Amino acid sequence: MELVLFLIAAGIIFYLYKTFQGYLSNPIVPTDRDTLQPQRQQDYVEERPILSPKEKLKRTEYGIIVSILGRLSFADDKSCMLEERLVKGIIDDMAKDSDQPSELYLEIYKESRNDDIQELAELFASETIGQYKKRVKIVEFMFALAYADGNFSQEEEDSIINVAAILEIDNADFNHLYDSFKALNEEYVPLTKEEAMNLFGLNDGFTKEELDSKYNDFFKQKRQNVIDPKNLGKPYNESGGQDLRKISEAYAVLLKEVD
Repeated sequence: MELVLFLIAAGIIFYLYKTFQGYLSNPIVPTDRDTLQPQRQQDYVEERPILSPKEKLKRTEYGIIVSILGRLSFADDKSCMLEERLVKGIIDDMAKDSDQPSELYLEIYKESRNDDIQELAELFASETIGQYKKRVKIVEFMFALAYADGNFSQEEEDSIINVAAILEIDNADFNHLYDSFKALNEEYVPLTKEEAMNLFGLNDGFTKEELDSKYNDFFKQKRQNVIDPKNLGKPYNESGGQDLRKISEAYAVLLKEVD
């Protein structure tokens, strides 16, 4: 009996030995399906357009304002010296404040002829949330540009109304601006040559250089920096705006007298 048990045990041990030998000579290789491979996350790069310096500037608050003013100026395809000087003045102020070249602002201004003024107003509204006085100031300056040549066209009026509506200018504030500019324009009396010479302090025989010098000095004294926060609450016409129109007309009258 003991011999039988011994033989059985020996057989089992021999079987296990042969099985183990077979495993060592033929190891199980896992398939790709059995192997957990780390998944490499693909890099996702959003394709964004490369903007030129001018396009970047056009999307800023100042760039939007310049576009609005340009769209207004070209609404009636008319311009005058005062309007051009006012635009140059605000562009120079923006260039100085933003440390950006005035030439880029001027290009934006000239290229805004066909821009949608309602879209521009919406962009400006998003830039000036909670800045009501700034919104009113820009609308006021739009009136100043529109009345610079003494002719408030229907196209200019429509543009200003659209912008004011989108900027949510209070009716009382808008009507005050509208009525004050209209009244000053209706009350304006053209200057004579003598009045123009007295205004500039010139005598007969003056030169164009003297006339230009006087005009530039007056313009610098009377022009209001409309983007300066200190001027947000100062009415444009009471801070030199009406004087600018008078000296610009005086300049035009006297320019005809220069040989």
